[in-house]
Amino acid sequence: MSRKDFTVQHDVAIDDILLDHQNPRIRSGDDQDDCIARVLRKEEQMLRLMASIAVDGLSTMPILVMPTDDGKWVVKDGNRRITALKLLNKPELCQLTTLRGKIRNIRKNNLKNIPTKIDCHSSSNEEAIAKEVIARHSGALGGAGQLDWSAYLRTVYLLSNNHSSEYKRAGQYLFWAESNKIPVEDDFPITNINRFFNESNLSLLGFKVTQNELEPILPEDKIIGMAYKVIGDFYSKRKSVNDVFTPEQAKIYLDEVRESVGIHKVIDVPDTGSTGSTGSTGSTGSTGSTGSTGSTGSTGSTGSTGSTGAGQSTPPPDSDVVDAGPSEGPIRPVRGSPPRKPDWDRKKLFWKGALCPAIPSTELKARKIVYEIGRINSEDATLAVTMLLRGLVELSVGYHRKNNKLENLSKFASLASDMESSADSMYQLKKINKSQLDLIKAYTNTKRTEVGILNIDTLQKYLHRETHIPNRQTIHTFWDEICFFIRLCWE
Repeated sequence: MSRKDFTVQHDVAIDDILLDHQNPRIRSGDDQDDCIARVLRKEEQMLRLMASIAVDGLSTMPILVMPTDDGKWVVKDGNRRITALKLLNKPELCQLTTLRGKIRNIRKNNLKNIPTKIDCHSSSNEEAIAKEVIARHSGALGGAGQLDWSAYLRTVYLLSNNHSSEYKRAGQYLFWAESNKIPVEDDFPITNINRFFNESNLSLLGFKVTQNELEPILPEDKIIGMAYKVIGDFYSKRKSVNDVFTPEQAKIYLDEVRESVGIHKVIDVPDTGSTGSTGSTGSTGSTGSTGSTGSTGSTGSTGSTGSTGAGQSTPPPDSDVVDAGPSEGPIRPVRGSPPRKPDWDRKKLFWKGALCPAIPSTELKARKIVYEIGRINSEDATLAVTMLLRGLVELSVGYHRKNNKLENLSKFASLASDMESSADSMYQLKKINKSQLDLIKAYTNTKRTEVGILNIDTLQKYLHRETHIPNRQTIHTFWDEICFFIRLCWE
């Protein structure tokens, strides 16, 4: 890094400066509009920055740019400031109506102070720019100054510029996810779970390491579905590093992840018998009391066809785990310490101690649905629970739209579109954050086949198509993901 590597460019038009699609704060932007939208995920910080620029002018830290072949410039450091300047000059570039109004107010009150041209420092030396950018990032000032990079943002920058990183594998996985439009927050806890993304675990998540890069080895829709779950679990703290600390714990969790997208894992069957509460169809063994065949050495008190795992007594130690990849076979118990039950593995949709929606006494049908769901055992009546849950979602969204005087999208608007626009309304009112909004939109995106678990359209098909049969894991996971939204609908 040397001053001689940079040249001062005077009076560069804001319109001639392009945001960097691969900047760590943007990450895989589709176009300039998408880049602006991604920077605006931090709304309050950006409003502070725009107000600061409009009142006091730009900071003295030069904006770094690189020339393009068509005579324009790409921002290499200063994407937030350039975004602020673009919006102050043209508030219509902001896609959020409420935020656009605030930007217009800042512009109106400080019109004479908003520049249309600025001085920049430019260089064609990528190495010099990389060293300068890394050295700069310290000091936040509540969003008005240059924000510190989180470990994830620093990792993105290093990998994007072909530098080494101590969190390389985790960074590659998350960067792949973002390139496939899976949202990853700036403060994703990459340092805590980096060791989880080793080559063995990555292979179960659908990747092999080829020439130091990740290469997909499973169908893309399966990998994307698993990535949604993994990223959501660790960012929401449903899972932590302690849950996947040992190889055995990681295997148990990865089995859960793979099952969520329909990839079953065959595990070696123990020779020593254990007693199971549910007899499932498996390899040659003893017979359950109602006549179904159980796996080797196990006795089932209730004969039903399905996977074995719930209700097993403490299994014997020292089992070898064999991954057979995608399979239609059952999941058989692992030897060793008893596995921790996954969150979805409970008898009823509403778990003990959970906050149910606070439904007004005037809404008798919705209150009756919640009451009946609470009485039904999902293991025995999954279809009934699914039907009631679908009804609860529809009534909740309808109540929210009516209570908040939301405009009807159309006479034939689908539940998915109504649900999505309700989530947008909650987000604009700051009742939910961006991660929660993205989660709801993942479930309402009925055109996207790679959403692994389910979407609202699938929920409808569970009721009307004989080819679609719900299972307890899917329905419980769906409720766990959206229950915050349903509760907010009734506020």
